[in-house]
Amino acid sequence: MLVILSFIALDAEFAGAQSTAWTADLAAAALVEAWDANESSESLAGISAGIDRRLVGPVAARAEGLLFRVAQNGDDAWVRGFTIGARSRWSRSRMSPFLDVAVGLAHATVAVPVRGTRFNYLAVLGGGIEVPISGIQLALGARWLHVSNNGREGRQRNPDIQSLGAVVGVGWNNVF
Repeated sequence: MLVILSFIALDAEFAGAQSTAWTADLAAAALVEAWDANESSESLAGISAGIDRRLVGPVAARAEGLLFRVAQNGDDAWVRGFTIGARSRWSRSRMSPFLDVAVGLAHATVAVPVRGTRFNYLAVLGGGIEVPISGIQLALGARWLHVSNNGREGRQRNPDIQSLGAVVGVGWNNVF
């Protein structure tokens, strides 16, 4: 009973952070390999499109499609993929901080990174702020993106990309 009352209280307290059930967004990101450097130093730039639905309190279930250009030693690659995860928003006056966590799958035009594979897993952790401007939400944030095949084809073919970067986007509430 106490758990149910806690969720009801959270839902009422954070309803202002995401008062609408459905939110959609488009974003651009630029990331660079931050650590765990392998034989190649990679940088990524691209776009993402996401949609989320508020579940309880500040927490929303989220799906995101990604398209990134990976600049690396050797042949550059295009990586397309998707993630499934959660976004939490907290209302604070005119700005709403948010936190993202997600996992997903990706496919590349050539092996990413060098000595890697075309099929990879994704992990995402990010955060930032959303600011309402003329009926849209401007989002500014930072993101960690991990790209790896998780040793699926052996240790010798398991380099990874640990990238950090900036994300800028726009979002819309009440999309459904």
